[in-house]
Amino acid sequence: MRVLSGRIPAGCAIAVLLTTLGPVLSRAQTGSGAPPSDVQQLRQELHDVMQKLNAIQSQLNGNNPEPSKAELQQQLNDERARIASIETRLDQVAAAPAAPAPGTQTASAAPAPAPTVPTSLTAGLRPSDIYNGGFGVKTTDDAYSLDVNGLFQMRYTYFKPQPNVIGAGASAAGDSTFDVYLGRLAFSGTMFDPSIKYFAQFQGSTAGNSNGVTMLDWFVSKTFSNQLTVQMGRSWTPYTFEYYMNPGNYLFPDLSTAEYAFVLPRAIGVQASGQSGRVSYAFMAANAIPALDAPGQENFNNHLAYIGHVQFDLLAPFGYVETDPNPAGAAKPELSLWMSGAYNPVQGASGFENLAVGDRTANATASLAYRYRYFSFIGTGYYRDTMPYTGLPSDNSYGYSEQAGYYLIPGRFEIAERVSGVNWGGEHYLAQDFAVNTWYAGPNFPYHRVTEHSVGLNYYWHEHNLKFQGAYAYLTGNRFTGQGFGGSRLWAQIQLMF
Repeated sequence: MRVLSGRIPAGCAIAVLLTTLGPVLSRAQTGSGAPPSDVQQLRQELHDVMQKLNAIQSQLNGNNPEPSKAELQQQLNDERARIASIETRLDQVAAAPAAPAPGTQTASAAPAPAPTVPTSLTAGLRPSDIYNGGFGVKTTDDAYSLDVNGLFQMRYTYFKPQPNVIGAGASAAGDSTFDVYLGRLAFSGTMFDPSIKYFAQFQGSTAGNSNGVTMLDWFVSKTFSNQLTVQMGRSWTPYTFEYYMNPGNYLFPDLSTAEYAFVLPRAIGVQASGQSGRVSYAFMAANAIPALDAPGQENFNNHLAYIGHVQFDLLAPFGYVETDPNPAGAAKPELSLWMSGAYNPVQGASGFENLAVGDRTANATASLAYRYRYFSFIGTGYYRDTMPYTGLPSDNSYGYSEQAGYYLIPGRFEIAERVSGVNWGGEHYLAQDFAVNTWYAGPNFPYHRVTEHSVGLNYYWHEHNLKFQGAYAYLTGNRFTGQGFGGSRLWAQIQLMF
């Protein structure tokens, strides 16, 4: 059974606890059949709880910065648990038979009735007892918890390239295909202490003519304060704004073409992050970071990847949801600025990112995200300096993406548009990858420039938990030889998320 944590301010919570102590104390004062020593012990414990709560209230009244809010919350949780324990024992005391007077005779006690065994562990549970943004259970002190979340995206793709792709070695026949594009199952929670967390996520996908299940994320973290959390394992990186979000909260069914080209998606390493006021930050040291179509997990040399990130909430925080289907809309303007820089030694060749094994890259990106009422906008720029493994001079590549959405029917029906582009400074990946036959990440052959023009329609039944997304895109560009190419792509996707 899931216990929902309260969001009552500390001062109010103490007042509520002090109020509940009155009836509990009066029950301890009343007579019962229990030995006087047991009742006296309960009275003493209640007295200790009262003193502890008064001490916490004094700290709050004095505006004492120490201990922290988290420490005060933990103390309150401890006292709640003690009161619950005392109430349980009081009920047992009250139910005990009265002790016989000295010298009197008593009849033999009747045998105790057999305990009633519930027919089902879930009998009588309310939805809120087991579901709160995911299925889960936890202890009253939050020391141990388990949450289970899932994401299922079923997608239909129709793709028709122009005949001019034949010159690049690709087929002009086009494709019509169904995919289980993403199937994810995640387990997360706390262990031993609310500040120690774990996260494990598995993913399956048929995109790119595959059908496998991978260990997508697996990490643990320790929070020391709002200013410092240390995390170690495999996880998404704090590099690009769009990829940092849950893909179930996207405005379009998938990433932009530029995001596929410049993202540093996931890596194994250690990360330190925190927040101070309107500023959040992160630093990560990791193994070489593979592109989404590249192999490689472990390092086979002594070159590590490094990422530094900072975010400023200039107005109300935009958060990590590209579009918010709340029928009320955003009551206050939200505006956040995201900036990151990275160094990455390449260990896996990538057609998505135009990279060869042994290349080294210096990377930078920035995003500005705005939302107010039923309108949202995100603009992103990308930069990369590629240092080829051949020793040739480095070259600079650029990308951009802007997208906007507006709810015609609040919380239900939304329209969207996106323009995204890539301009490679040099040709590093020379092979074709015809397994990616629908261009969901851009052309499947080497190119110089590409631009994506997309429009979308979204319908929400239960916000992001159950929605339909449709999008049409026209992609056009040219190769380093100057030859042009183009193609049309249609997506229709149903999503279930819990």
